[in-house]
Amino acid sequence: MIRYSSLIAAATLLVGMSSVALADFDSDVAKAYAPYRVALFKSNQKDGEATQKAIATFQSIWKGTIVKNYKVAPPRYAGETKWSESLQAIDDIAQKAAQTTADGDVLEAHEILEAIRNELDDLRDRNGVRVFSSYVNDFHAAMEHALAQEVSMESWSDGVRAKLLQQVGVLGYLADDLSAHVPADLSANEEFRQLLADLIHSVDAFRTALESNDPASVVAAQKALKPAYAKLFVKFG
Repeated sequence: MIRYSSLIAAATLLVGMSSVALADFDSDVAKAYAPYRVALFKSNQKDGEATQKAIATFQSIWKGTIVKNYKVAPPRYAGETKWSESLQAIDDIAQKAAQTTADGDVLEAHEILEAIRNELDDLRDRNGVRVFSSYVNDFHAAMEHALAQEVSMESWSDGVRAKLLQQVGVLGYLADDLSAHVPADLSANEEFRQLLADLIHSVDAFRTALESNDPASVVAAQKALKPAYAKLFVKFG
């Protein structure tokens, strides 16, 4: 007869192994995601050389660690039916972006690279997984909607203002949500805390400008959203 204590020990070992596998996967993806963020940032600045270098670093980690070591999905993704396809799709996107950068179309490479973020978000969403990048990406998606709204003296109207007030409300909520899910290691990071404060300030400034009903102020505050976000994203997102 198997002793109860032996069952407990075995169960504890299995849980520990699952936790290690999960932690390793999350950590490895984060290592690959760091140069990916740089590639996005540099390609948006039309810096082809820096973009190519960052993509190459991402590819090295993605192929050499993620694709190589995670042939089977870790426990948190155990029900994922497109595991291998998703990992390969990300590798293919990176290769296409690298070639496009080499061909000199760096802004097009930026648009191609965006698909990697989407692939990772889709993979996590299908499995109910949330990491800090999920909250950063939620903010980014809402910010892009706010930036897409044209604002000028000629186009300014009560309707445009009402639409942007609604969007800044969403941005405020997502900034709070992001702040509520900051990992412990980032909470202790002085640079991160300052960049997060700058991000929140940019949203507050946008809201204040909209409340003033001054289109010139709104234009300036709207333009300030992306730089504040980008500085946080490229280093910590």
